[in-house]
Amino acid sequence: MTDPEDQARLARLQEIREGMEALQIEALAERGGKTFTTEETLELIRRHDDAADTVGRLGPG
Repeated sequence: MTDPEDQARLARLQEIREGMEALQIEALAERGGKTFTTEETLELIRRHDDAADTVGRLGPG
């Protein structure tokens, strides 16, 4: 595979995979190392993001 677009696409997919693995590791660490489904992990991340957005809109103290 020598096409530059294909190489760029594969590099981006690798970045996404690494990011998702990092998020999953963080989610598992926050949950005491217990194993959860992908859906449960994504739900935890969504809730975390929602909470961060809410705090961001409220501003400091």
